[in-house]
Amino acid sequence: MAQLKMYWLTENDLPQLTLPAGYEWVHYKGPEDWHLWNECIRTGDPLTPEEEAANFKREIFDFKEIVPERDVWFLDHNGEHVATVTNFIWDSGIGDMHWVGVRPDHRGLGLSKYLSNIVQKTLKERGVPFVSLTTGEGRPWAVKSYLTAGFLPVEYDEGMVERWLKVMDTFGIDELQMLDEEAKPFKMLRRKAEGGIKGRFAPNYIAARMYACPICKNPHNGRRFDRCAALPMKVRILP
Repeated sequence: MAQLKMYWLTENDLPQLTLPAGYEWVHYKGPEDWHLWNECIRTGDPLTPEEEAANFKREIFDFKEIVPERDVWFLDHNGEHVATVTNFIWDSGIGDMHWVGVRPDHRGLGLSKYLSNIVQKTLKERGVPFVSLTTGEGRPWAVKSYLTAGFLPVEYDEGMVERWLKVMDTFGIDELQMLDEEAKPFKMLRRKAEGGIKGRFAPNYIAARMYACPICKNPHNGRRFDRCAALPMKVRILP
């Protein structure tokens, strides 16, 4: 199954975040960083030193666009790497946020917003039109942090609309703009709440798709607003 894709448009404003006391940004220096880089992104059992070296080579060195000393960031706490993120620019000119990870003993502290912010700031300064990332529903905390940072869902593969509507249900998000692969508006996603009423329009409006009235089940001549004879309530007709 294809991963979820998200874009952040660099035309958007970016908050200036200040790191908590004891934290600082540093760049990759050399092989001495391989172990803690792997610890930050690890989700399973620890790797052997040989496996860690091979993993770093595959995920960092094998990308010709990545200059590790410039593009691989570590968030240090009291001088020790506790989180990492990598940013780079594809040949197409699109920015990419790559391998976001927080060491297990520092997860749950809200560090993800700083990882997103440093990439957004760096790639915005480098002039990319938007920043891309991929993730999956199996990492709901990550998806939520990216949405909070301003990343938007992208329609690029079959079933993406349905999958994003499920994500919206998970987090109680009523409305979310979806982009196409060119970072243009594709569709406004609206979550269906209980009783067929959509979040922020209830109770003033009843939202209906495909111009079908949820009260009388009949179309209302394609007009955006109409009054249903079955109930004295305006019916909002969604595109």
